[in-house]
Amino acid sequence: MATDAQTGDAPRGDNPPSKPPNAASAAYVFGSNPLDRVPAQRGDEAWIITQRDHEHGRYLLLHNLQPPVTPGELTRLAWLDRETVRLASGGSEEVLLGTLDGVPHFAVAADPLRLAEASLPGIEFGEARAIGASLAAAEAGIFAQARSMLDWHRTHRFCAMCGGETQALEGGARRQCLACGARHYPSVSPSMIVLITRGDRCLLGHRPTGAANRFSCLAGYVEPGETIEDAVVREAYEECEVSLGRVRYHSSQAWPFPATLMIGCFAEATSDHVRPDGTEIGEARWFTRDEARRALDGTNPDLVLPDRVAIAHHLIRAWVDGAEV
Repeated sequence: MATDAQTGDAPRGDNPPSKPPNAASAAYVFGSNPLDRVPAQRGDEAWIITQRDHEHGRYLLLHNLQPPVTPGELTRLAWLDRETVRLASGGSEEVLLGTLDGVPHFAVAADPLRLAEASLPGIEFGEARAIGASLAAAEAGIFAQARSMLDWHRTHRFCAMCGGETQALEGGARRQCLACGARHYPSVSPSMIVLITRGDRCLLGHRPTGAANRFSCLAGYVEPGETIEDAVVREAYEECEVSLGRVRYHSSQAWPFPATLMIGCFAEATSDHVRPDGTEIGEARWFTRDEARRALDGTNPDLVLPDRVAIAHHLIRAWVDGAEV
């Protein structure tokens, strides 16, 4: 158990385990984060300072929210020391992500001008979605947290209540207005994503702006006052005029673009009727289990499905394998 930095006493309450209880969710890209987010210690500013001064502290420097990596046969996040990060960030806020084996991990936004002057040999900044899919599971999860947190800090420098300037507190876990004292916390936007089935077929939609033959599950944000099930039923009818019966939750995925929680569901259609709205969905079709299986295996040129970085891929795979329950 961690101890208080000043007194040596055990902090009030234990920090919760970070391992997700849902095996399916933990297996997704961005779904496994080994860091202890240390909620019991964040209110102790003295403890936060000791973490920033930790001789083995690890710092993740993001440039335009893109991750730093060391290219090679195995893509890895490029962790830096505090002095190097300070030179490349111009003193940007250091957001404490958590600890691993007692070592603090921070995320910091790079300053473009300072970054150009800094020497970072062997480090590249890659496209976030592509890099996320190639990282080891634990590093992808840490990057997802870092990207979402830095984006939130970037867009919440001023108070929504009075317009005053805000400052980061509790290692970046919240911001507080310097004028009116209002507290602001990071938020996540819930979005449902659903694979609709009817017997041995599933319904997939094609977006007008998407590549030819590319189909995916229906998805949309949960609106205020809605349950997940309500959102699934509403979005399915709005986008494809399809009526649903039973809706079942399956798994979820953190999606750091910028901070969405994808809530994966299965739903049963009550009829074959489908009429896409022409705006969100340009075409909607029923596909057999065999057609979907061959598409996942890359042997169906008439159907292109999302790659494994997206929860849609895994919902379709679960249905194909009969593991949707």
